Amino acid sequence: MKKETADLWDRRYFGLAKQISRWSKDPKAKVGAVLLDRRGWPIALGYNGFPAGIEDDIEKLEDGKLKNQMVVHAEQNALLCSGTRARAGTIYVFGKPVCPRCAVLLIQAGVKRVVGIQPDPVANPDSDTHTQGIVSIDMFREANIEFVALDPAMLIRKKNVLK
Repeated sequence: MKKETADLWDRRYFGLAKQISRWSKDPKAKVGAVLLDRRGWPIALGYNGFPAGIEDDIEKLEDGKLKNQMVVHAEQNALLCSGTRARAGTIYVFGKPVCPRCAVLLIQAGVKRVVGIQPDPVANPDSDTHTQGIVSIDMFREANIEFVALDPAMLIRKKNVLK
């Protein structure tokens, strides 16, 4: 596939991950994921939220410590839905940099390519998320997993096609 075509599909799937992130009921964090199999076919979607059967109670969602103990991340949801089909696949993650907790699972599942937000701890000095995102990228590098950073601002809609 030509690089220009591959870049277009990366933007499209990253945009789809953005759409899926809106399904989260978390008032502070909206993260979406799209997982493709090794042939490039979409096999699973995920967004951050409580496990099935757990009420999306606003008090739980606003209690940061409790919420962080209970929430299933978008990447985790996509992996749970995909099973072994994730091996050698690509995941697109929109909303936050990939955390080390999810990086470990993506590596163990055999995902070979991660497309997401570049962590920037300098621009976000009060954000553990960005500092931890650097740890994830280091793990991806060591595990020979390609990480592609996309800028969320590049998702511009023209004539119903993501460009």
